[in-house]
Amino acid sequence: MAPELQNLKESNEFLNLLLDNINSAVLIADENLQIHQFNNSFLNLFDTAVESVLEAGFGETTGCVNAVLENKPCGETSQCANCILRRSLVSNLIDDAPVNKQSLNRVFYINGEPLTKHLQFSSRSIMFQGQKMFLVIIYDVTDIEQQKIELQKKQRLIDRDLESAAAIQKSLLPDKSPSIENIQVAWTFEPCEQIGGDIFNIHHMDERNIGLYMLDVCGHGVPAALISVAVSQFLNSADGLLGSNCELLSPEIVLNKLDRSFPFERFDSFFSIIYMTIDVADGWLDYSCAGHPSPIIMRSDGTMDILDQRGPIIGFGTEIPFGQSSIRLQAGDRVILYTDGLLESRNTAGDYFGRTGLYQILKNHRLEPVQDMVDAVCAEIKNFRQQTAPDDDISLLAVEYGGIY
Repeated sequence: MAPELQNLKESNEFLNLLLDNINSAVLIADENLQIHQFNNSFLNLFDTAVESVLEAGFGETTGCVNAVLENKPCGETSQCANCILRRSLVSNLIDDAPVNKQSLNRVFYINGEPLTKHLQFSSRSIMFQGQKMFLVIIYDVTDIEQQKIELQKKQRLIDRDLESAAAIQKSLLPDKSPSIENIQVAWTFEPCEQIGGDIFNIHHMDERNIGLYMLDVCGHGVPAALISVAVSQFLNSADGLLGSNCELLSPEIVLNKLDRSFPFERFDSFFSIIYMTIDVADGWLDYSCAGHPSPIIMRSDGTMDILDQRGPIIGFGTEIPFGQSSIRLQAGDRVILYTDGLLESRNTAGDYFGRTGLYQILKNHRLEPVQDMVDAVCAEIKNFRQQTAPDDDISLLAVEYGGIY
């Protein structure tokens, strides 16, 4: 140790200056918590006069709620046996083990008014005036703890609002068993946060046609969810799937409308979407895709068609209009829509689930009911991820066509 520092440590003047100018309360007490020495910060913490401290008990000096309400000295109240400060100091005396920043949350009567204080204390056993005593340092963390309490209250309000938002978002998803003749539907949705940026639905447009869409807003959480809800509202408005004259609009018209209505400059975001219509009477499927993962048609004979006609994502304002393609479904064929969160699910090694895994599961379960097939995909993904949380929302929608009627 440097001589100058050693000299300072041995200087009573230096030690007194240090004790009287630190923010922490410092006191020396015996095994009965009678106070024998203290600093100015101790007086300030409990707004106590000097003459009322020396040789007095901790409870009387500080206005401990138990000493005040029972009108008994420190060590004689019904709660003293449970006092964390007293128990810690006794343990310190027996085991000679220091106490480091132990919490003490209690009501103290300051100037006759009850105040809750959040304190932390540390203690060491020392020899003082020929006796074994305790050096106790008390840190007032009341302001910090009150800030934590306020933040927790605000977080609870945020969580409640998020739960309400999640309920609203789920209300925009399909019914679990939509009643559509000649069609069987199954789906799953797993947001990576409480609410997400994926949304999808299926609508019975008229006597012959159904419309289905799936979109994935860039990002996740509240901002992405707000945009996904706005797009869903647009699709169900007079400008959306049916148009102002309640006539079924083609997929390419719907996507071109979306691209004009949701520019990046206005929403500071973009999204992919697949929209398609199916004529359930004759099996013709028309679709248009904006940057979304290619839908799959799982044929009843085990073959697979990938619908790879696609344009840019919505929001980039391309001058090239969206087009559309058509394909015919046969009885037992299944249309599979999904978001990239499914393909990009990762395991603990960082490997992606990928298209190959998805295609194989669909083939393996193609003869099972469509809901069982969707459940099998979910189970395989969870098994693949193990304990890894998803990085993105995961959506999967499967529609089985019953055949021409």
